[in-house]
Amino acid sequence: MDFSADHIGFVIASYAISLIFIGGLIIRILLRDRKLRAEAQRLESRRGTDRP
Repeated sequence: MDFSADHIGFVIASYAISLIFIGGLIIRILLRDRKLRAEAQRLESRRGTDRP
């Protein structure tokens, strides 16, 4: 990679934006997974108590 090119700022900014975006997606997926697992566990425990 030629760091003396005129467009190096654009390239670095593009990589930074992509990294932030992908990191945000990963965080969102992990938080959603945690929420859904907790909800599934809550429903499973309720299901066990509702049975006759």
